[in-house]
Formats: sequence, structure tokens, C-alpha cells
Amino acid sequence: MKTMTLPVALWLFIPALAAAQFSDTGQTNNEYARTDPGLVAWADQVVGVTRGYQDYQQPALGTATYGLASDCLGATGTPVSLGDGGSVTMAFPLVISNGPGDDFVIFENGFEYLGVYMELGFVEVSSNGSDFSRLPALCRRNSQPGSWDTSDPSLFYNLAGNFIGGTGFDLEDLVSAGDPLVLSGQVDLDGIVFVRVVDVVGDIVGTGGTVDYLGRPVADPYPTPGDSSGMDLTGAAVINTAVVAMENATWGGVKSLYR
Repeated sequence: MKTMTLPVALWLFIPALAAAQFSDTGQTNNEYARTDPGLVAWADQVVGVTRGYQDYQQPALGTATYGLASDCLGATGTPVSLGDGGSVTMAFPLVISNGPGDDFVIFENGFEYLGVYMELGFVEVSSNGSDFSRLPALCRRNSQPGSWDTSDPSLFYNLAGNFIGGTGFDLEDLVSAGDPLVLSGQVDLDGIVFVRVVDVVGDIVGTGGTVDYLGRPVADPYPTPGDSSGMDLTGAAVINTAVVAMENATWGGVKSLYR
């Protein structure tokens, strides 16, 4: 990522200016099949996992237990249940970069009947393993889905799990949202090594529910007590990578090692 020296006053102004460029104007994510030829690599390591409660309001029930964290790895990943607010952090064999269009894809275990049954997750990215930026998520549903209620995928943006297939994510949204870690260079969008998925606690009336980028409650099926509570992560794949960018880059007709 290129850096430059700017007056302090201008640095303070840039985040507010960039944030104004990102608003809820009906954005929709792209859906991907696992067999999509544009998927060039799959998450192959779990570097962190936190299991959430089956129901955050009933901690005595314990945490979600379905699946091993490593089950979600690879092209044939199977579900690992996160529980309320739980998370899994994955690493990849290729570095994810901010290229044209979607840069990576997250897969969940959704299915369809009179709509899509979805359990949602926030998505965060990091280039150093300690600083994570959350993709600006949007929820346009203002009613509470019950434990087995379905939703319309178009009502959600930058939330993993809103499709039966995979949900595509564009790192450029972090630039549009004026993410402070991206603007400071602490999160390098051309060197993303880690992706974290954090379960949405979809209780829109309780005190433990989670909110979207604009501060609105995210409506997710609640409660879902059981060993498979929360989002069921089944994989993550790379679309844009620095390796591919370097291979395809040219400078005066000569292959270049720089983007």
C-alpha cells in the first residue's frame, strides 16, 4: 500500500469524507457456488476460535459444540457452529488483495424454503493478525425472525451467510467507509492474510443484540438454542490475490513484480 505524508488537519478530515461515501443505497452482494472457477484458493488454517453461548440469555445451556473448527477448511468444508457472538479466524495459502470486484467469499450452511434460512456473521480482515477491520454491514430488515424464519437475501449487505451459496466481499468497501485502520495502513488491503467471521446475535429487542454499520439492529433468527446454535461456517475462498496480480501485471509490455 502506498503511503504519503499529509498535514494532520487533512488526515482528520479524510475519515469523515470517506465515511460519507458509504451509505445504505440498496447494495447487494454477489452469490457464488463452491465450484466457481474464480475461486483460486481456500482457507487452510484456523488460527483462532471462540465458541459463543447457545443462547446468550441462558448461559447455563453452555456453548455451541457442533463441528470442529477445522471442519470449515478447504473446498469441501462442513459446518462449524459459532454460537451467539462466537467467531472463527482463518488464514489462507495466498494473500488476499483489493482487486476489481469481489476479493473473497464466505460460505455458510443456508438452505431454502419459502425464502432463505440464514444465520449471519460479520466479516473482519487483517494483514498482521492483531488489527482487524470489519466490513461495513447493513441490515434492512426491521422485524425479528423467529428460530426457523427465513429472510430475503437482498435485505442484507456485507453479512456472511445471506445466501445458500457463498457471499462475495469487496475490500474496497472499507475504503469507501473510511475505515481508520485502513487509512492509517495498519490494515493493508493488498496484504490480507486473516479473515474472521463473527456470529450475529440477532436479538433485535434484547440488550445483547448486535448492530450494523449504521447502528441498526441486525435481524437474525433468535433464539436458536442447541449444539448447532449460531452461524454455521463452512468455508472461505480467495478471488483476488497479490500473486495473481503480480503474474498479470505489465510495465511497458514486460512482466512486473509490482501491482
